[in-house]
Amino acid sequence: MKKLNTKYLKTGGYAVLMSLVVLAIVIFVNVFINKLPATQTKLDLSSTDMYSISEKTIKLIDGLEKDVAIYYVVEEGSEDPSYTTMLGKYDGLSMRVSVKNVDPAKNPNFFKEEGRNGASAGSVIVECGDRSKTFDYFDVYYPGIPFDTIYNYYYSYGQMPPAQGFDLENQLTSAISFVLSEVSPVVYSIGGHGELPLDDTYKGYLESQAIVLHENFNLATEGAIPEDADCILLCAPETDISEQEKEILLSYLKNGGRMMYYSYYEYTGVENYKNLSEVLDYYGVSATDGIIYEGDSSYHLKDFPAMMLAQYGEHEIVTPFNGFTMILGLCQGINTSEDLRESVEVTPLLYTTDKAFSRVEESDSAEKIESDIAGPFDYAVAITETVDDTKETRIVWINTPIVLMSDYDVYGNYETLFLNSFGWLCDAEDVITVPTRELASGTLEINEAQSKILLAVFAVIIPVIFVGLGAGIWFRRRSK
Repeated sequence: MKKLNTKYLKTGGYAVLMSLVVLAIVIFVNVFINKLPATQTKLDLSSTDMYSISEKTIKLIDGLEKDVAIYYVVEEGSEDPSYTTMLGKYDGLSMRVSVKNVDPAKNPNFFKEEGRNGASAGSVIVECGDRSKTFDYFDVYYPGIPFDTIYNYYYSYGQMPPAQGFDLENQLTSAISFVLSEVSPVVYSIGGHGELPLDDTYKGYLESQAIVLHENFNLATEGAIPEDADCILLCAPETDISEQEKEILLSYLKNGGRMMYYSYYEYTGVENYKNLSEVLDYYGVSATDGIIYEGDSSYHLKDFPAMMLAQYGEHEIVTPFNGFTMILGLCQGINTSEDLRESVEVTPLLYTTDKAFSRVEESDSAEKIESDIAGPFDYAVAITETVDDTKETRIVWINTPIVLMSDYDVYGNYETLFLNSFGWLCDAEDVITVPTRELASGTLEINEAQSKILLAVFAVIIPVIFVGLGAGIWFRRRSK
């Protein structure tokens, strides 16, 4: 019998030992990584940062002094991967946040407690102490879209409409802020002048942030703004306010009051709105005649110069929108006086390019005509005036009503603008909103300039290149 080669035995044994060591290391690393939170192990590679956590959320979670429980109501095996990824990141942000999946079929008793009994499959429940907030699938994938609209689409076409965005972070962070809030800002909506009423969607936005809304407050009959008012809301009144109401408004604002004002280009101007114009003029702002057309084709929808892509100013209300799309129309310019009081500051929130113009006479032309007013224009501004060491007047004027029409809120950014404005006006740090993520699979939208470039590339440049190559090959072959 041949003697065994000890050299080969030693080499083979060493190889087996090293393989076992490497295998043990791989298993240990795998177990260790699985124990890490999703914030450290799952990278967001989506083109729209769908699963990235914003600084607002991180700041809120880092400052938690109470435990917050998040329950994802879903049948086992039916979890939405997008939900699982985002919820995992929240779970890893703080020891004070716990996330748990609840199968309604296996845990029916869970839903007997107050605040949980209305939750359906696909819903998320956020709880802190005795406060809770629930949102569902439609709030996440169809933000701002009335349920009737979704139902009618399903009834007509036999399928759900395309998802409008991914609003899970905004819903989660807003819900956490809501259950933590202890003080509710109070807003009085002025009535009696044909104001545009807030629809149920926008009322729901206020409710989601624990903001109390009192509707149709009549200045003329009440004689004063209530002392508990954190802010007043004036939504596109069709008629002017009275002299008495003007004095009430000015008295309130001069004493550090806050006002949210939406206007419509047909319902502004000194001639028809003398008293309201005088209130605005006191703070150095007035409406430009006409309706804005954007002259830069890179900043309006193709063939629709009145539908503009917003440019954002430097202010906490609009800072979160950088990198996000907001499309607006029916806008009217806002003039700022060059002779402002030293105590007054007017900051642009939304504005046009230098090529914009205001159309004051009817015309079918999309190009600038002689009677148009040259831009640029602001069409949303934030106004402040320091009253004393403890009081500051604040006004937000948005000169288009389209931001109050939830059906047009394709990206969910009207909601964020709406709530950010009230958060700033009411000094409500608890009002936290995050812009809706655009889905990577959404419909491609291009502006006019991009359309012309693509046309030139595919209809002219590429064909010319291929013709040139073909001619060159033909010439070379013929020369041989």
